[in-house]
Amino acid sequence: MTSAVRNPLTVVWAVLTLVTAVSWLTARNGGATHVLNPTVTVVVLVIAAAKAQLVIWHFMEVRRAPVWLKVTTMSWLLGLFVLLLGFYFVYL
Repeated sequence: MTSAVRNPLTVVWAVLTLVTAVSWLTARNGGATHVLNPTVTVVVLVIAAAKAQLVIWHFMEVRRAPVWLKVTTMSWLLGLFVLLLGFYFVYL
């Protein structure tokens, strides 16, 4: 049992679960009036980007990959995050 708790993937999974709950609570409490709230949107998107980074690094084993793959995945994630924020603020 203790070996499962010490496993890094178990720790990352627990962090992802906790962060998902935080994201849900942020969106639920911040958007209770059903009005677009840019602060809540940015916070939820930042949390989603952090979760995606954890999944890419730990569950897709990119942290042990060559540098070019690390740079490519980080660039893709950053580009997607900027694109989503850009679309959100342009069409707000």
